[in-house]
Amino acid sequence: MNAAIITARAGSKSIADKNTYEVAGRPLVAYPIQAALDAGGIGRVYVSTDGESIGRVAEQMGCRIIRRPEELCGDHVNHGDVIRHAVEEADRREEDLRNVVLLLGNTVMVDGELIDRCLGLLAERADLDSVMTVWEAADDHPLRALEVADGLLRPYGDPDRQVSTERQSYAKAYYYDQGVWAFRKDCVQRRDGPNPWWWMGRRCLPVVRTWVTGRDVHTLLDVAVAEWWLASEQRLRALARAREGGEREEPAS
Repeated sequence: MNAAIITARAGSKSIADKNTYEVAGRPLVAYPIQAALDAGGIGRVYVSTDGESIGRVAEQMGCRIIRRPEELCGDHVNHGDVIRHAVEEADRREEDLRNVVLLLGNTVMVDGELIDRCLGLLAERADLDSVMTVWEAADDHPLRALEVADGLLRPYGDPDRQVSTERQSYAKAYYYDQGVWAFRKDCVQRRDGPNPWWWMGRRCLPVVRTWVTGRDVHTLLDVAVAEWWLASEQRLRALARAREGGEREEPAS
């Protein structure tokens, strides 16, 4: 059995009650929950939280709640420790848990189709530990990163490095896109995944998405982007349905 776990903590400082903040008329956390519910490969949906309002939304949508212990509450808790606790708790409750899909509570940019795609890859490839959605870096390539030292900018990490301005010459770099982590449950015990995502195991397959699809919500600007994305997705689905309907129509005689 595959379970989805959505992690959503209370006490956001950027937007008050962020995970229940209304985005396009629904609480933010409702979007990843709905994505998990829409996925054919998910047997159970859990929400790991320390927030009462988050828990109410989750329960109303049919989720099971994982209450975080005191040591896993607050602003500075390691997310990996929260994930391990949630996976172990879900495993305790389920007799046949095999794989976990981990979603963030503060993003709208996931859906059931994407979750099923990631789970399908895990099912097809017994050699894999996990699947992670990512985007490919361009102007934000790590070779272009800067840091501030003594109030001035310098190349990040190595002040003497020499890098071409031609980004096409760089080795490709990828970032987790706040979308889907799908992994075998025992990965949280091994802690051997690509840092800082140690719960993903050594053999992690990328699913590359377009950059903007991987934005989670931290600011009101992010809310506006999320609402734009939702509206765009609705338009694209409507166009796809219209095209499909047109293809099914009998040609005029």
